[in-house]
Amino acid sequence: MKYKVIPYFSIILILLIPANVFGDSINISVDLPIFTDTDKIVIFGNVSTETTLQVMITDPDEIVILNKDITIPAGDFTYDILVGDYDLGRSGHYDISVSYNESEIIKQFFYDSGHNVNPMKVDGAIESLTESEQMIVFAIAAAIIISVLIFLARGSIFRKKNEYDTGEWESKKNRDYEKYHSEWMSDEISFERKGKNKLSDEDFRKSLLSKNILDYYAILQIQKTASQNEIKSQFRSLAKKWHPDRKQSDDAEKKMIQINMAYEVLSNIKRRKMYDQHFSKK
Repeated sequence: MKYKVIPYFSIILILLIPANVFGDSINISVDLPIFTDTDKIVIFGNVSTETTLQVMITDPDEIVILNKDITIPAGDFTYDILVGDYDLGRSGHYDISVSYNESEIIKQFFYDSGHNVNPMKVDGAIESLTESEQMIVFAIAAAIIISVLIFLARGSIFRKKNEYDTGEWESKKNRDYEKYHSEWMSDEISFERKGKNKLSDEDFRKSLLSKNILDYYAILQIQKTASQNEIKSQFRSLAKKWHPDRKQSDDAEKKMIQINMAYEVLSNIKRRKMYDQHFSKK
């Protein structure tokens, strides 16, 4: 008796199952890592009877971008959705769903608005440059770069060579000899000593106590009434004359030290006054 009941239950179970459960197969292809306007989302599958699909796309803020019904005839099918046909707005993760016969398929894809170079959207877009226009743009850019480089290097390019540039001087061979390695022939170069080599106020006061204090006016070959401009001009003239690069003698460096010291005293108004007062007492 039990075995006779089984067929009846089987028939009832089959009647409750939808007729298309074994025949309908629908899927969504979103296999690209990033979608742009030129990419397609493909809905594909097989339906046993004519079926209406409800397709919906929602953005990251759950706003509906697409909601449409598609009628699919029985059999195998594919349906393409071109991303660029819809205003997705911004980059982010979007959901696409397909509903049919009380079934629903949901997939997610990433859309990048930064890659939207859709050739189909001509309105409002900037047309691409032609080859000749690109050449003009590159030529202008190259000219600007070259002009900037010339401007930055103008000092080296347009500077006139002086005697120091063309001559063979000892200071060129010994770049560590900092005292004389500058372009000393130019009027723009200062011959004054700097840093530790410069005469300090303390050293100057000590020199006034020396019995063998030098006659700085005689060293610079100027009158005691000489102006500051005359002192500076004479100092530069003597510095060029006695520079060790030009004066190949044993006492050139010693002479140069005396010239520097004389200038450092007489070019300083306060020191010059003290020196004149002290020297007049001798």
